[in-house]
Amino acid sequence: MRDLRGSRHEYASMELIEELHSRIGVSSRDPHDANYLRGAFMRRYRENRNLKLALDLCIECGACLTVCPAYISTGDINNSPLGRLRLARAIINNEVGAEILSDAYTYYWQCLTCRRCSWVCPMGIDVGDVSRTIRSILYEICLAPRYVAGVIDNLETTGNFLGLPPDALKSIINNIIDEIRTEKGVEVKVKIDEPAYALLLPSACADYTVAINTFKGYVVLLNRLGIDFTISTRAPDITNYGLFLDERHMKLIAERIINEARRLGVKLVIAGECGHGWRVFKNYIIPRLREYGIEGTHILYLTADAIRRGSIQIDKSLNGDLTYVYMDPCHYARGGDLVREPRFILSKVANNYSYLNEKPELAICCGGTSGMLAKEMEDLSIKYARLWYERALMKNADYIVVPCAACKLQMDRVLPKLNRAYGRDVTFIGLMDLVYKALIT
Repeated sequence: MRDLRGSRHEYASMELIEELHSRIGVSSRDPHDANYLRGAFMRRYRENRNLKLALDLCIECGACLTVCPAYISTGDINNSPLGRLRLARAIINNEVGAEILSDAYTYYWQCLTCRRCSWVCPMGIDVGDVSRTIRSILYEICLAPRYVAGVIDNLETTGNFLGLPPDALKSIINNIIDEIRTEKGVEVKVKIDEPAYALLLPSACADYTVAINTFKGYVVLLNRLGIDFTISTRAPDITNYGLFLDERHMKLIAERIINEARRLGVKLVIAGECGHGWRVFKNYIIPRLREYGIEGTHILYLTADAIRRGSIQIDKSLNGDLTYVYMDPCHYARGGDLVREPRFILSKVANNYSYLNEKPELAICCGGTSGMLAKEMEDLSIKYARLWYERALMKNADYIVVPCAACKLQMDRVLPKLNRAYGRDVTFIGLMDLVYKALIT
């Protein structure tokens, strides 16, 4: 067993934490206030039924240890659902001191919050929810990862993961339009900051950078379907890191999208390829949009429906005879109810394909979600990634198909290292990339 106390996120600055606190009405506290941690946790324990059941019902049977990617990868019992519940009980039992504070920050932020454990637990305990609860309390005493806090700050001030200004976003979009013209020989229309029928939400961390062809897939599909859509430079991103840190920030980021949809007068908001973003969109944003008569959907629902109705023409031979292995994003499979449509689409755009996970509900997390894309967490995230990488090798994958921005960023950084270690040449691709290539225009 390896002790992972040395693998931890760098702390966000007090200046940044205080700025974030001011946006949600929280008074910053002493980062060494262990008593506040226990008091706040006890209040949530009494008020949050799911949290209380998680801590009261766990019988320590160990079923979670058989599926938790963090534990399987490291062998550290503290870095497991069982270890995290034991740590929570220590807080309840008033065993709170400097060491407990340090361990809480380390191990609750090593959790991927992928919820794989909840599917095998005989009691249905969701330890990811416990992790998010304690992270929120740690944040109240000014303990939060620099990387996560920085992304949240970007999302709340610019509306996008990267903090790109409007002119940069417009330039990227216009370059994509030019590339589509060159590659597909068609003219496409993309409104920017204009009223339209639909608002498109790409994922800025990938669709504007390492997954440009995913973005092209959105644009060409919507143009072929005749959907009048716009992209807002105020809210050009479905990413929502508030999910990982604090629900109040999650809602603040989500409301920016809702307000922009209302301002532009759209009737439909379309989510792009992003696992955790879709989880927030499906469970929070869509119900809020409906309060204003606006609907929400995922680009993959539109794509699957278009293929079934024959509204678009597809030539799967354009994606060659390579082997494409589909990897279910954990937030699609557990919390997003988006399983059948991606697999249906893959069957129509690729000749040779298989599935990394025969049981989608037990999909292996990429290892890059929940803040693990931080530079200082790279070595640990590579350990997590070996689980899906080795399974992909067993499937003889040329490409791993991932309709998720965090998965793409994770694979962009870990695949070169894993390929060198294993002497292989596996790469990744988005599902809408394959749609883009196979679409007959």
